[in-house]
Amino acid sequence: MFLVATYVPNSGDKLQRLAFRTEVWDKRLQQYLSSLEEKKPVVWCEDLNVCHLDADIWNHGAKHLEKSAGTTKEERQSFAAGLRDGKFVDCFRQVHGADASGWFSYWSVRAGNLPWNRGLRLDYFVASESLFKESGGGDGPRVVDSRILSDFVAIDHAAIALTLAL
Repeated sequence: MFLVATYVPNSGDKLQRLAFRTEVWDKRLQQYLSSLEEKKPVVWCEDLNVCHLDADIWNHGAKHLEKSAGTTKEERQSFAAGLRDGKFVDCFRQVHGADASGWFSYWSVRAGNLPWNRGLRLDYFVASESLFKESGGGDGPRVVDSRILSDFVAIDHAAIALTLAL
């Protein structure tokens, strides 16, 4: 399999990089991941700077979110488009279900949000859908678990983990 670790560009405080993020970066990265996936399964991970679902935002519905990097409609739709074709899966949601809420990987240090678990899920493992299928011959890796390690927070982000059966 391929392991791709990236830091996805933040759209900026005033969303000055939003168009670059959604129209250039996201599209080129999805093309690259798809080209890799044609050869063998892919796992893409790290700080993807987006909150895909409402459950990934502690205060979803707040009016300021539409103007905040990582929570704009454009970023969320762009991320969802990369999953929609069925090739790639959000590992945490696949393992824990779409209703898993209260699990975040980022907390604002400026606002002191960690003690109250007022966070966002910005860090992901996204994997080829084929890594979730039972392999008849046991001849390849398979996703077993995906976790947010909230006991391991470095300043503002928690570590994330993916367990594979080989």
